[in-house]
Amino acid sequence: MTAQLDQFHHDFKERFRRLSETDLFRREMDMLWSAILSRLGKEGERSFLICSASVDEGNTTVTMGLGKFVAKQTGKNVLIVDAHCEGNVIGDLLADDGLVPLIEEPEDRYSFTFDEYETSIPNLRYLTFRNPRALETFVVNSEEMAIFVNLINKRYDYIFVDAPPVLASNVGPFLARHLDKVIFVIAASIRRYPVLKEALSRLDDSRDRILGAVLNMRDYPVPEYVFRFIR
Repeated sequence: MTAQLDQFHHDFKERFRRLSETDLFRREMDMLWSAILSRLGKEGERSFLICSASVDEGNTTVTMGLGKFVAKQTGKNVLIVDAHCEGNVIGDLLADDGLVPLIEEPEDRYSFTFDEYETSIPNLRYLTFRNPRALETFVVNSEEMAIFVNLINKRYDYIFVDAPPVLASNVGPFLARHLDKVIFVIAASIRRYPVLKEALSRLDDSRDRILGAVLNMRDYPVPEYVFRFIR
């Protein structure tokens, strides 16, 4: 299992590197960020949970792409949070350009612990949990999560959280209740309606926080009437 996971991470890193260097990807991140800003209210929303129904739908690609794009384009302080319970793909990607550990939070402040890193982009930082599996049991502690979210909100202008698949973990739905907005990533060519319906039912408590959907992996044009409905 470990060998398969390592191979998956290696393949993903190579695909992301090739994709992120293209002008098309940069234009899509520009359009996506513009669409996000156009939908935000005046309440100062700036923390985003990026999730999908199941694996391989592209939410990690969107999280990385948005985080790096927003940091470079706005000059604001941006944090990428890896809340996945398996592996550390985002950390591996960012580590290739250099990660510098920051001063760690005192371990007795929280029942879960995390590390923050500086990246090669001066105003972009990365946070990972030391024991990602602990998040699965931590979800019962809403008060402590609220303290954590308040802490990072004070430190950063924009926060992008990469969540594990909604149908495979209760971490995403729990985090959705503590962050400002939810962006749902859909592998449009392969994901079917019953699966999406089930995934969205897990987010019922946070329906008003869902900002919209990113249709990823399309191999056909989206009809205009469908596009209007999604918007």
